Amino acid sequence: MNKTRIIVLGALLAAIAALFQLMPYFLSEMLVLLTIFSGLPIYIISRINPQIGILSYIVASVIIMFFTVHEGLFFLCTNGIIGLSLGICNYYTKRKSIIWIISSFILTITLCIMNYGIGIPVFGGKIPGNIIIQLAILLCFSIIYIIIYSYFLSFIFSRLKKIRYF
Repeated sequence: MNKTRIIVLGALLAAIAALFQLMPYFLSEMLVLLTIFSGLPIYIISRINPQIGILSYIVASVIIMFFTVHEGLFFLCTNGIIGLSLGICNYYTKRKSIIWIISSFILTITLCIMNYGIGIPVFGGKIPGNIIIQLAILLCFSIIYIIIYSYFLSFIFSRLKKIRYF
């Protein structure tokens, strides 16, 4: 794929990711579930070209932050980083266990940053137990979420590839 075409595709996908993440801000809080799809465009471009994927992730984050810092932080630490890590890992290896482990640890770290560093409760409230139990809960959640999300993203990517979208 031509370098210019990849850059343009990365910009377009960054804008789409930002739109998905900003849906609750612009339309209604009832659409908060649709923010899950904000990781899909970042995954697609990261799987095609990791460098453009990183750039798209940053651009989408900046666009979102212009409107709302709260949604921007959620994108940086959840759906955006999931799409980025899964896309880059899929680019370099096809072993699902390695992809899931790396992405789960990255998600756990960013969730810890949100929960303990920034002070935004990840699950909407305090996680029960001492710090070790809390970290274990975050890691277990991350592993399960990454596996499910990975299958979803791979399914969409393979469908787009079949119709020769890229």
